[in-house]
Amino acid sequence: MERLSGSPAVSRGAALRLFATALCVVALDQVIKAVVVSVLPSGRSVHFLGSIVRFTRTTNTGAAFGLLRGQGPWFIVVSAAAAIAIIVFRREIAKLRNWDQSAFGLILGGAIGNLIDRIRLGAVIDFIDIGIRDLRWPSFNVADSAISIGVVLLAYSFIFLPRSRDVAANAAEEPSGADHAGSARWDER
Repeated sequence: MERLSGSPAVSRGAALRLFATALCVVALDQVIKAVVVSVLPSGRSVHFLGSIVRFTRTTNTGAAFGLLRGQGPWFIVVSAAAAIAIIVFRREIAKLRNWDQSAFGLILGGAIGNLIDRIRLGAVIDFIDIGIRDLRWPSFNVADSAISIGVVLLAYSFIFLPRSRDVAANAAEEPSGADHAGSARWDER
């Protein structure tokens, strides 16, 4: 994850990106869950793409994809802590790439979306059911997807995208000294 120096305007834009992404995830997650609850009885499946993708309304007291079932109170604490940490460190997140800011927004939105369910219902509503015949992935929801995508984006950024040392080394090797279009000043911390 690369840190970029930024002016207050950049920080406001980054905060907007972080919180707008989170708000979109929470809204989409909660609206879709409300529709699923209103039209689909618990345990019933509706085939979306044959039997490969089905909507099956279930509840989950564990983590994403049905892991650690029955640990609901612990996940309330974990979800709240994750959301609070992202909010507290928003100024540091604002110094990261747009990609990373959006990834943290996905994680924040997913954590809040599932936290709302855990507090309101004592469990999370899952409904996306993917698989072939009896080989099924555990049911999940929009919030789970957002968290997973956010984590994958952060991992990709950390592993594959150049860090400031790499960027500085590449810039020093360019004979023309040309500046990269659209790049910001890189800070080393």
